[in-house]
Amino acid sequence: MALRTVAIVGRPNVGKSTLFNRIVGQRRAVVHEQPGVTRDRLVETADWAGHGFYLIDTGGIIPYGETVSDFDEAVTQIARDAIAEADVVLFLVDGQTGPLDWDQTIARDLHRSGKPVVLAVNKTEKESARIASAEFYALGLDEPMAVSALHGQGVGDLMDRVVESFPAVPVEETPVDCRIAILGRPNVGKSSLLNALVGRDEALVSEIAGTTRDSIHSDLHWQKKTLRIIDTAGLRRKARVKGAVEYFSNLRSLRSLEQCDVAVLMVDAATGPVMQDSKIAGLIHDSGKGVLVALNKWDLVADKDTNAHLRAWEDFCREIPFLTYAPWFTFSALTRQRIGRVLETVWKVHEERQRRVGTSEFNGFLEQVVGRQPPRPHNNGIGKIYYGSQIEVAPPVFQLSVNEPRFFARNYMRYLNNNIRKTYGFTGTRIFVKLKKH
Repeated sequence: MALRTVAIVGRPNVGKSTLFNRIVGQRRAVVHEQPGVTRDRLVETADWAGHGFYLIDTGGIIPYGETVSDFDEAVTQIARDAIAEADVVLFLVDGQTGPLDWDQTIARDLHRSGKPVVLAVNKTEKESARIASAEFYALGLDEPMAVSALHGQGVGDLMDRVVESFPAVPVEETPVDCRIAILGRPNVGKSSLLNALVGRDEALVSEIAGTTRDSIHSDLHWQKKTLRIIDTAGLRRKARVKGAVEYFSNLRSLRSLEQCDVAVLMVDAATGPVMQDSKIAGLIHDSGKGVLVALNKWDLVADKDTNAHLRAWEDFCREIPFLTYAPWFTFSALTRQRIGRVLETVWKVHEERQRRVGTSEFNGFLEQVVGRQPPRPHNNGIGKIYYGSQIEVAPPVFQLSVNEPRFFARNYMRYLNNNIRKTYGFTGTRIFVKLKKH
């Protein structure tokens, strides 16, 4: 059965992200006293009393005439899209301020949506505030439920009400075939790529670096497969992480890498790779995730002769020599030039990560490779490989049974690794070769 969807909406700074974190049981959303911190949709799976659901945190709805930030119109539209997708809308208001005209405007929009709405009055730690929550009957919705997202008071009863409001008609759940994380420095076009792939404005796009603060995802149906695409906040150097908002955004970008199958490393082709690109590439390489390199903003490259794309890749390889096994291409997320290659390449990498080499075949391969170039003698002896096998996939891990691991120099391990890739492929995924003393 497919999971239901619950969207948390309301004015900015009423505690939506705090409630989101309380329900999912972890600090998933960025929480800060600064209004308007949450801008994009943030989605997490949650469970209450055996009812699983997707929980969406939104940046809030800003009525015409009110101003919170330069992104008000886009933030509001993303929140409205979340309402359209939701099975139940959790409308959060501030019990300390009482009902405002702003809340009335949002309530009218929710009435028009036709969606089940559960009204929660937050910040009601004090008895007087809980009593005053009755004022929110004026919004014309069901009974207002007094809660404290910060302290967890009343959240259990609130969630009982939410799951009771789920539609009774069952729907089929579609499994996810591959999870894709879009990674890169701020302002390299990650959100533009996500929007181009899913065909709608799922993430907020702006020319201001650092617009995306939380990791969000969208499911895309492609060639009878379901791909979950994760757009992440750009990874900044630690010295440039100023304040709690950027700090938590960086942590969540790293977690998106941990959760994905394949990472799309986006690099600005107009400026070329820089040190921060190398650091992000190192994180991907160390994780063993599948990877492809997307040199974006190709439309802005001035000198584009016949060999321009090859020079761009050579520049990348000089800066990031350890990621040369990744497939790569130049494209423009903005103009959608060669955008079709992204998903094709992702799926190829995903399949290569699942490749398994039979034990007998692999030992025949080892015999040939070692016969061509045996290990060089060590001070205390010479390395011998008795047999080997592939013990894991995604990423591929090969284990060799040897007489003494220290007899195998690093350059010889590189020789084995390169020959495994040359023979079996494993495009876009790191190959691990482990030695075990027999």
